Amino acid sequence: MARMHSLACLIQPLLLLLLLLHLPSSPATLLEDTCRSVTASRSDLTPDICISSLSTDPSSRSADLHGLALIATQLSIANATSTATKVQKLIDEGPEPKTSDCLSVCLDVYSDAADHLRDAAAGIESRNYSDAVTFLSAAVDAAENCEDAFGDENMNSPMAEDDRGFERMAKIALAIVSTLR
Repeated sequence: MARMHSLACLIQPLLLLLLLLHLPSSPATLLEDTCRSVTASRSDLTPDICISSLSTDPSSRSADLHGLALIATQLSIANATSTATKVQKLIDEGPEPKTSDCLSVCLDVYSDAADHLRDAAAGIESRNYSDAVTFLSAAVDAAENCEDAFGDENMNSPMAEDDRGFERMAKIALAIVSTLR
């Protein structure tokens, strides 16, 4: 009987170890692994930026890759929408004509970007990742186009920080969706 008990004491930890080794990765690891993977060959994105950006949505910790793509795209939509709202407020303040013209370009490109991102989200939801990549690719350029409007006039952009944030989030979304194609 004592022998049976000591044999059971030896087998239990081994079984527990085997069970732990065969458990799937945790969702948080999927988020981290995805961010490491999609930023590995990019000099403009880091895993930490990707993880912290996606982690603003609590559901990212339990999402699968499809869910992460949708979350990243929805965060990009929110970013484009809030940036367009900020641009409109700046226009409403009545800046000088050159600044107003540049801001109008920004408003147009961010409004278009939000539309493209909504189309991308619909593509992701229907698992039409090819269309989603096309729409995300069109949206990513909004930040650069906004900055170019000010650069063409040799002016400092009041949107530079917003443009960087949007571009970063949209590139993360594009990189994740591209892995699903």
